[in-house]
Amino acid sequence: MKTKILCAVYMGVLAMSPMLWAIDAGPLNPSNTVMPEQTIHASGTVKSIADNHESVRIFHNPIPELRWSSMTMPFNASNHALIDPLNVGDKVDFEFIQKDGKNIIVRIKKQ
Repeated sequence: MKTKILCAVYMGVLAMSPMLWAIDAGPLNPSNTVMPEQTIHASGTVKSIADNHESVRIFHNPIPELRWSSMTMPFNASNHALIDPLNVGDKVDFEFIQKDGKNIIVRIKKQ
Protein backbone atom coordinates (compact mmCIF):
# COMPACT_ATOMS: atom_id res chain seq x y z
CA MET A 1 0.00 0.00 0.00
CA LYS A 2 2.83 2.42 0.90
CA THR A 3 4.46 1.73 -2.44
CA LYS A 4 1.27 2.56 -4.34
CA ILE A 5 0.82 5.83 -2.43
CA LEU A 6 4.46 6.85 -2.95
CA CYS A 7 4.19 5.94 -6.61
CA ALA A 8 1.03 8.08 -6.98
CA VAL A 9 2.71 11.05 -5.25
CA TYR A 10 5.80 10.67 -7.45
CA MET A 11 3.66 10.57 -10.61
CA GLY A 12 1.82 13.70 -9.45
CA VAL A 13 5.09 15.54 -8.93
CA LEU A 14 6.28 14.51 -12.39
CA ALA A 15 3.02 15.66 -13.93
CA MET A 16 3.29 19.09 -12.25
CA SER A 17 6.95 19.83 -13.08
CA PRO A 18 6.39 21.24 -16.60
CA MET A 19 3.81 23.65 -15.18
CA LEU A 20 6.20 24.78 -12.46
CA TRP A 21 8.93 25.45 -15.05
CA ALA A 22 6.48 27.48 -17.15
CA ILE A 23 5.45 29.60 -14.16
CA ASP A 24 9.10 30.19 -13.19
CA ALA A 25 10.10 31.18 -16.73
CA GLY A 26 7.58 34.02 -16.89
CA PRO A 27 5.88 35.34 -20.02
CA LEU A 28 7.61 34.99 -23.37
CA ASN A 29 7.22 38.68 -24.19
CA PRO A 30 6.67 40.77 -21.06
CA SER A 31 4.65 43.92 -21.66
CA ASN A 32 7.45 46.22 -20.48
CA THR A 33 9.78 45.25 -23.33
CA VAL A 34 9.65 45.69 -27.06
CA MET A 35 10.73 43.28 -29.72
CA PRO A 36 14.28 43.84 -31.01
CA GLU A 37 14.56 46.45 -33.74
CA GLN A 38 11.01 47.71 -33.14
CA THR A 39 10.88 51.44 -33.85
CA ILE A 40 9.88 53.49 -30.82
CA HIS A 41 8.48 57.02 -31.21
CA ALA A 42 9.29 59.77 -28.71
CA SER A 43 9.60 63.52 -28.29
CA GLY A 44 11.72 65.70 -26.09
CA THR A 45 14.32 68.46 -25.79
CA VAL A 46 17.99 68.25 -26.80
CA LYS A 47 20.16 68.78 -23.71
CA SER A 48 23.64 68.17 -25.16
CA ILE A 49 25.35 66.98 -28.32
CA ALA A 50 28.60 64.99 -28.39
CA ASP A 51 31.47 66.79 -30.13
CA ASN A 52 31.78 63.93 -32.63
CA HIS A 53 27.99 63.98 -33.27
CA GLU A 54 27.76 60.27 -32.47
CA SER A 55 25.28 60.79 -29.65
CA VAL A 56 22.86 63.28 -28.17
CA ARG A 57 21.34 63.61 -24.69
CA ILE A 58 17.61 64.20 -24.81
CA PHE A 59 15.12 64.93 -22.06
CA HIS A 60 12.28 62.80 -23.41
CA ASN A 61 8.61 62.70 -22.51
CA PRO A 62 7.16 59.44 -21.13
CA ILE A 63 7.48 56.44 -23.46
CA PRO A 64 4.53 54.19 -22.57
CA GLU A 65 5.55 51.16 -24.65
CA LEU A 66 8.75 50.90 -22.59
CA ARG A 67 7.10 52.07 -19.36
CA TRP A 68 9.67 54.85 -19.15
CA SER A 69 8.87 58.07 -17.35
CA SER A 70 10.32 61.39 -18.50
CA MET A 71 14.09 61.51 -18.11
CA THR A 72 17.32 62.74 -19.68
CA MET A 73 19.35 60.03 -21.37
CA PRO A 74 21.85 59.49 -24.18
CA PHE A 75 20.85 58.26 -27.62
CA ASN A 76 23.34 57.16 -30.26
CA ALA A 77 22.81 58.23 -33.86
CA SER A 78 22.57 55.66 -36.64
CA ASN A 79 24.07 58.37 -38.88
CA HIS A 80 25.97 61.45 -37.69
CA ALA A 81 24.13 63.57 -40.27
CA LEU A 82 20.94 63.12 -38.23
CA ILE A 83 22.42 65.19 -35.41
CA ASP A 84 24.20 67.87 -37.50
CA PRO A 85 21.20 70.25 -37.78
CA LEU A 86 20.36 70.04 -34.07
CA ASN A 87 21.15 72.58 -31.37
CA VAL A 88 20.91 72.37 -27.60
CA GLY A 89 17.39 73.42 -26.58
CA ASP A 90 15.70 72.18 -29.78
CA LYS A 91 12.40 70.40 -29.25
CA VAL A 92 12.40 67.22 -31.33
CA ASP A 93 10.30 64.27 -32.41
CA PHE A 94 12.39 61.16 -32.92
CA GLU A 95 12.33 57.43 -33.53
CA PHE A 96 14.82 54.96 -32.15
CA ILE A 97 15.52 51.26 -31.92
CA GLN A 98 17.09 49.27 -29.13
CA LYS A 99 20.05 47.18 -30.23
CA ASP A 100 22.87 45.60 -28.23
CA GLY A 101 21.80 47.49 -25.11
CA LYS A 102 21.87 50.88 -26.85
CA ASN A 103 19.15 53.28 -27.94
CA ILE A 104 19.87 54.27 -31.53
CA ILE A 105 18.10 57.19 -33.23
CA VAL A 106 17.01 56.31 -36.75
CA ARG A 107 14.98 59.49 -37.44
CA ILE A 108 14.83 62.88 -35.75
CA LYS A 109 13.30 66.23 -36.67
CA LYS A 110 12.80 69.57 -35.00
CA GLN A 111 9.25 70.34 -33.89
